[in-house]
Amino acid sequence: MELQQFGPYRIEALLGRGGMGEVYRAFDTEHDRTVALKVLSEHLAADKGYRERFRREAHLAARLNEPHIVPIHRYGEIEGRLFLDMRLVPGRDVAAVLAAEGPMSPQRAVSVVSQTARALDAAHADGLVHRDVKPSNVLLTGTGEDEFVYLVDFGIARSTSDAQGPALTQTGAALGSFDYMAPERFLEKPIDKRVDVYALACVLFECLTGRRPFTGDGLATLMYAHLNNTPQAPSALRPGLPRALDDVVRKGLAKEPDERYATCGELAAAARAALSSAGVSVRTEAAPPTSVSPLPHPQTVGFSSPGPAGTYGAPSHAVAPAALYGPPSNPGYPTGGYGPPSDPGPPTGYGPTSNPGPPTGYGPTSNPGPPGYPPPTGPAFPPPAGGSSASGRGRGSSKLPLVIVGTAVVVIAVVVGIIALAGGFSGGDDVRADDTDTSTGSSSGGSSGSDDPADPEDELLSVIPGGFDVEDCTSGTPAGDGDRARVECGAATQPGPEVSFFYLYEDEAAVDSVFLSDVGNVGLSPLTSTDCPDAQGYRGYEADDQPAGRVACWVDTDGDANIAWTQNDVAAEGLVTIPDGGQSGLADLWAWWNDPANSDFVQR
Repeated sequence: MELQQFGPYRIEALLGRGGMGEVYRAFDTEHDRTVALKVLSEHLAADKGYRERFRREAHLAARLNEPHIVPIHRYGEIEGRLFLDMRLVPGRDVAAVLAAEGPMSPQRAVSVVSQTARALDAAHADGLVHRDVKPSNVLLTGTGEDEFVYLVDFGIARSTSDAQGPALTQTGAALGSFDYMAPERFLEKPIDKRVDVYALACVLFECLTGRRPFTGDGLATLMYAHLNNTPQAPSALRPGLPRALDDVVRKGLAKEPDERYATCGELAAAARAALSSAGVSVRTEAAPPTSVSPLPHPQTVGFSSPGPAGTYGAPSHAVAPAALYGPPSNPGYPTGGYGPPSDPGPPTGYGPTSNPGPPTGYGPTSNPGPPGYPPPTGPAFPPPAGGSSASGRGRGSSKLPLVIVGTAVVVIAVVVGIIALAGGFSGGDDVRADDTDTSTGSSSGGSSGSDDPADPEDELLSVIPGGFDVEDCTSGTPAGDGDRARVECGAATQPGPEVSFFYLYEDEAAVDSVFLSDVGNVGLSPLTSTDCPDAQGYRGYEADDQPAGRVACWVDTDGDANIAWTQNDVAAEGLVTIPDGGQSGLADLWAWWNDPANSDFVQR
């Protein structure tokens, strides 16, 4: 649910949503300025320990005074919700730039990493470890020689003097993206600033090659890679790169902290020296485009006991989820003013980088895909664990990081599984990650749901799109993201989907929130002037001149063509696929979906 008013802040647009909350463009009526307002989820304020840690770390982050760190104006608690008020910086994050433009030149990549290193070293000097260094947290403004870097989202940084270990099972402890997480964090060892050195080396690798050093379809695979695998040399993936950079990346990604660079600045200096030794000029750092000094004394607000009584008294007002309906060229769709940070259009500030979604990737430069959208490396809207698809992947993988934060048992099982993979167990140990499965879904075919007419599966089967035969549908285990039921319905009218999954949610807001989370995890951006299938991304669609839902289209790195869509009036989501369909399959799917007789969820 989005806000219209939050204490003294008038909400103007949703910039993004993540696992920890939302980021809005807001107008501070007390100070007469537009800001980026991060509002954390309500349950976090209800956790006394988290609230106190948030206050301590926000205070440390707010006092940082380094040009490459976005300043925090004030922080605290209003109406039972924690918040950060930050300077709104127009620009694009590095993830969006890589997705739109591909790998960077060595000079640009090293410049971006060098500027980010300055921010990190300043934070480390003040006793803060960022813990979530990744491309989407590195914001770029300006162009060419005037490009300037900001590091954002210190909201989950923790003090280096905090004696509490970074256990994956703790609230807020596994917020950093697993793609950039140092090995010692997976092993729940004590951490220091060298985890940021490792993550920054991952960012350098990605800027140079357009892909992440380690990829995998699930957390277990990714953990094993970070703990055991040696990444490829950047020059092997992108011939022509100075080979001296390979050594810099290799040392930055050392498994043992003592074998890495001691500071981020040392890594950046080594990268600049590598360029110079190869005869490549090094960019001089641009001056900040504007003054970015934080307030001398950032304000602290609230920190009352969680509840409806807030510092400012007035209750917040909820509205329907902010929409990014349709291309801007169609005035019939409300746009909400601004897109998420991956949209390279108007200045957006930045979204909630606390979403620890699975790897989205950008693919090798030899397979750029359609203009402006290199294909993601990870699974796209896969079916839930226990289900089946042409590629045998589980939908739950895209939700796994959020499940890990809230379900300690699953995390422990996965970690034990990694130890087993590495040879830590022998004999007949039976370690299962699905022992906590509480699904009641049947695995039999047909529409044999419960005899209870209110059964969620029966409710879902009663509205399956017209292009499918309900008798071909089978039960499935819910994805665990709030869905009430899930079914697989196989192929549809041809040419069209060969694999299909459908999910039922509690209401329109729930299905919309899940959809936005899913497309973000896949790496999709809002469609602008070019529609599917010529472009890949997502948009809203209308029925009777009213927003009716959202639709997304993409080709994943396995070559599968995919379309996902929601329908508001039934709170349902569909995912259809043509395995190995490629761009031609996507065109077939798009034509199929645009026929309401095929794709409308209808009462049978």
